[in-house]
Amino acid sequence: MAVAADLERRLREYETLLEIGVELAGTLDLERVLELALRKAEELCRAESSSIWELDEERRQLFFRVVRGRAAPEIRGRRVPLGHGIVGSVALSGVAEVVNDVAAEPRWGGDLDPDFHTRAILTVPLVAQGRVVGVLQLLNPVGKEGFAADDLRRMRLFAGPLAHAVENARLYAAQKRQFFETVMALAEAIEKRDPYTGGHVNRVVAYTLLLGAEMGLGPDELEPLRLAATLHDIGKIAVPDHILNKPAPLSPAETEVMRRHALDGAAIVSRIREMRGVLTGVRNHHERLDGRGYPDGLVDPDIPLPARVIAVADTFDAMTTSRPYRQAMTAAQAAAEIGRGAGSQFCPQVVAAFQRLFESGDFTLAAAETVLRRLSQEAAHG
Repeated sequence: MAVAADLERRLREYETLLEIGVELAGTLDLERVLELALRKAEELCRAESSSIWELDEERRQLFFRVVRGRAAPEIRGRRVPLGHGIVGSVALSGVAEVVNDVAAEPRWGGDLDPDFHTRAILTVPLVAQGRVVGVLQLLNPVGKEGFAADDLRRMRLFAGPLAHAVENARLYAAQKRQFFETVMALAEAIEKRDPYTGGHVNRVVAYTLLLGAEMGLGPDELEPLRLAATLHDIGKIAVPDHILNKPAPLSPAETEVMRRHALDGAAIVSRIREMRGVLTGVRNHHERLDGRGYPDGLVDPDIPLPARVIAVADTFDAMTTSRPYRQAMTAAQAAAEIGRGAGSQFCPQVVAAFQRLFESGDFTLAAAETVLRRLSQEAAHG
């Protein structure tokens, strides 16, 4: 009977591990991978606290990506040099360890939180393609003094699919970064055709991200919005130089040619599968709520949100940039114009977000850097 019960228990464990592997393989969202991993680890091997450390290969440090349980406030945000402490030693050696008498372990640095007492640690390296990409760690098994051999066996099995899921998510994040960098390089190359708008793309991206964040958009919405802002003027590649660089106001016929850049940009973007989600921001950022915009003459509520946000960012930058035939407005003058356009040219919700930022002094490139840095960090780590 005991043998049969043990076999049945192990079968359930392997079924759970298979389920975990399938779930982990089904996502490239690193945060979701790690949260899912810890939840499943806690189901397999009950512990007071659990965490996943990720290896920063460039700095040769381990840092927390996800931490759960009673010890979370104590250890969240810590970094440990590779080779230091128990977690650093396991990451360096690639060998799992169980330390059930933490007080007697010379590598243990002690608890930072006086209300949490670590008595036992189980640490397993996450190895993908022959190299350590992180570490899974459990603290204090519930209802017993130390971790057992079965706990270590379960976590070693669990570490396999988790490591590969983490690595795949990291590779995907790196590809996304490279894609963004390529798109930005393309946008900047096109921008160089117009000597009077240097830095326009970077500024519009910055202002767009500020507005989106102020409106409560999350990373999944800010990322395509950032891409649409980067590419909003890509259609100008088809505008002849004598029109693009004309040092005077455009004639009606030239204005029609210039206006085609929204359609041409949308046509370019539509050919690239990965960028179809940003199509409306590129095509419709010159629409107006009163229907007097272009190229489609859309009216509220048919104008997509990305286009509404980019419209305010683009117009503010255009008004505060000098051209050969007109002097730039001051930021305050441009802000007043944006306010007057609410409800006719611009979306009132976007204008309200703009006004909150402007009046608080936060509608600046420096403030946008904080949003961009956070978004880049989230993309870098999935």
